[in-house]
Amino acid sequence: MGLANEKIITQVEDLLKGRVVIPSIQRDFVWMRPDVRDLFDSLYRGYPVGALLLWKTNLAVPFKTAAVVQADKSVHQPVYLLDGQQRLSSLAWVYRPESKADGRLIDLRFDVRTEEFVNPSAVQGRDPLLIPVSMLLQENVQFYQVLHKAGVPFDDPDFDTWTRRLQQVNNIRHHQIAVITYESDDYEEVAELFARLNKGGRRLSKGDLVYSAIAARWSDGLDTMDSFHQELRDSNFALNREAVLRLMSLLAGTGAHHIKLIGAEVDETALKEAWQATERALRFAIDFLKGECSIPRSEVLSSPNVTIVPALLLHHRDGKLRPGEAQLLRRWVYTAMAFSHYSLQVEGKLDAEARLVRTREGAELFGELIRRASGTRSLDSALQPRDLEQKYSTHAFFKLLYIAALRGRARDWATNIAISDQPMSSGAKIEFHHVFPRARVQATYAKEEWNSLANLAFVTGQTNKMISSRLPDDYMAGVARERLSEQWIPEAAELRSLDRFPDFLAARRALLADVLNGLLGLPSHAGQARQNPSVEADELPADEELIVEGPAAPTLVGAAVQELRTEHGVEVHVVYEGHRTNAYYDPSSRTVTIPSGPGRGEYETPSGAAVAVVQAMKPHVNPNRNGWSFWTVTATGNLLQSIR
Repeated sequence: MGLANEKIITQVEDLLKGRVVIPSIQRDFVWMRPDVRDLFDSLYRGYPVGALLLWKTNLAVPFKTAAVVQADKSVHQPVYLLDGQQRLSSLAWVYRPESKADGRLIDLRFDVRTEEFVNPSAVQGRDPLLIPVSMLLQENVQFYQVLHKAGVPFDDPDFDTWTRRLQQVNNIRHHQIAVITYESDDYEEVAELFARLNKGGRRLSKGDLVYSAIAARWSDGLDTMDSFHQELRDSNFALNREAVLRLMSLLAGTGAHHIKLIGAEVDETALKEAWQATERALRFAIDFLKGECSIPRSEVLSSPNVTIVPALLLHHRDGKLRPGEAQLLRRWVYTAMAFSHYSLQVEGKLDAEARLVRTREGAELFGELIRRASGTRSLDSALQPRDLEQKYSTHAFFKLLYIAALRGRARDWATNIAISDQPMSSGAKIEFHHVFPRARVQATYAKEEWNSLANLAFVTGQTNKMISSRLPDDYMAGVARERLSEQWIPEAAELRSLDRFPDFLAARRALLADVLNGLLGLPSHAGQARQNPSVEADELPADEELIVEGPAAPTLVGAAVQELRTEHGVEVHVVYEGHRTNAYYDPSSRTVTIPSGPGRGEYETPSGAAVAVVQAMKPHVNPNRNGWSFWTVTATGNLLQSIR
């Protein structure tokens, strides 16, 4: 990396002559006229205006049309402007007004009396002492002639003072600016660097950068992609850009690492074809997930990446599956969800699965896909009741139980109407209810028990209010027996009293384990030895994230947490094995991004990010870590669980 101080006008000339170009990952020009005025005022007064960051590479990097006319194209490999586009373009517009690409000139004037830069109104424009800055920036300006032409006689008492002021404007040409030249042939590394440099409120993801790069080479690309994302939102299956681009990259033949779509070898034709295939594949996949898997909306998925394998397979098969394959693919979807298949090493897993889809068929294909999604578990190892201990509403098992209730057409306990994921009536909105209301159990039993999956059921809002804080041995007397069995409530009425609460949980865990085993294509737990005794306990969520048992539940992300946000997210860090790793936590999505160093990447949970750091630094140890007690909030010094 090189650092030099250079005249700012030299950099402007390089931009105008095409020696400096704008890489396609850059956003469009966004400054307004007051921003341009303020830049010149800072330069006039000698204030710092930041550094320019140039990227020098041997790669054939696609670049976009700059906001200035670059009449001369460099015969040599250009350098790419990563940071400073707004400043250099603004300077060029004033220095060479005819260079403004859209032809709409910026009329910037200098008031020699007040030392102010102004964008004059029509009336102000007739003031001779508002001098055009473009004229003052040229070489060999005769300042006495400028003033004389403005009607200022040589014997005017302000003549010398005003001459010095005009000279000071001209001296902007010689202002020294720091120019950092970054040399790298790693496009992903540079994209990450650019993402960190972004100053606009929300941190740009690599997905945003890839979309921008695609749009620079495909004139209708951004509108086409945005239109499809709106279609996904309208169908309640919105997916983030990262997942969609991973699929697109796989279909383009560049692998799941979607940053490769930026490569110059992927031209406009290839991008259009890959995007058309992506839309087609996702429509196949979403129809499958909704129809075959009873997944009503994307929020029910444990990860948006779960859509990619069905999309690839159905695209490869032209939307057709052979007899029995729909059930096998459904089993894979549920298995990938249950065991958080995409919590780590997403691109590597998708690349391997894409190869399987291309090269294998039938039982061999699905057997290998399911084995991989099962993680460290044996392929046919049944879930045991103990596997549901210390599992809460935030666990993937809970989403699978919700799917099972929808598939089983479970009916509401009071209305006897089948529960609907998206009802028209607000009173029919599904809530999860503590079977034993927490108001009755929290004084006697541990939170790990009364907030566990085994104490949760799906009911409508009006039923939730009807039950209120009554114990099950009271309110269940008025609920039809089949309604209770649809949500796997133990039949034994004696388990519904407060003193039998632990026994109720144990009995219901046994029922729920086999519901999950059924979804996952696993045998019943009864009589099967436990195959994997070391299952990590789930993270206990805060109360307000669990149950809506009143009309005024607290919001998920409160004001105190919002105040901790930076443009990249809430800053967190960990010191592990003497090395500090910095990261950013997004309170809304609960993702953690490690921008550099051990475990670099984006993770769907704090624990996923914690495991990645441990694996990177000490691969020989058990990497299981509770992320909420692993990461520290940098601003407060408290553990991450303090803001969950």
